[in-house]
Amino acid sequence: MTKEREKRISKEFGRRVLPLILIVIGIGVTVISSIVLWRQDPAASPRTIISRLIDRPYVPGASVGLTLLGMVMMFFFSSKETQKKSVKAGLMVLAAFLVFGGPTYLLYALQQMAIPYPFLAFFGLASFVVGLFLFTRLMKGRE
Repeated sequence: MTKEREKRISKEFGRRVLPLILIVIGIGVTVISSIVLWRQDPAASPRTIISRLIDRPYVPGASVGLTLLGMVMMFFFSSKETQKKSVKAGLMVLAAFLVFGGPTYLLYALQQMAIPYPFLAFFGLASFVVGLFLFTRLMKGRE
């Protein structure tokens, strides 16, 4: 095997396999932590296990951090065309959340912070309008 081929294989490994390994490790942290907690108390319900995982902020933090790092690496190592498609897909998900989740879940979260109702109504309407605007812009781009 030539030196150039070894470099190319090493570069491809770093671009394709390393992000996947980080994502798998990130998910694995949560799975293994859940199994350890379940083995400590086999009678524990799934809800109890999840609450115990959340009580230890380093477990979800490590899991989310590793998974996001892998996804970010995968995004930056992909081709420009794939990056554009990924950004459009992400914006479409954001638009859907703003249209459907903004007037419901966002308002619910803001209600818990004791924000006056006129502001809640404004935030809900603004979320809906921004989501529809974003959705129509994305759909125009497809035509």
